[in-house]
Amino acid sequence: MLTLKANLINIFMGSDYIDKQTGDVTKGKPKLQLMIKVPLKNGASKNQLIDLSIPMEKISLYQDKINEEVFVEVGLIGDAKFYGI
Repeated sequence: MLTLKANLINIFMGSDYIDKQTGDVTKGKPKLQLMIKVPLKNGASKNQLIDLSIPMEKISLYQDKINEEVFVEVGLIGDAKFYGI
């Protein structure tokens, strides 16, 4: 399991998706807007804003934590490179 540590800036609902061929609607998912610190090779760090989809049943874990540091369990899509810090 991987855990992301970040400041929670906002929570919002993603847009619904409408399939143009069938007209089927897929409801948008809740998203956490997070500010993360990304370490740089020169030892400094930069802030990066990311939007992270979460399951609807987990939104209650974060609703009262706006402007606070949170820990979010995450999964990976695609390849990732890891390095020790």
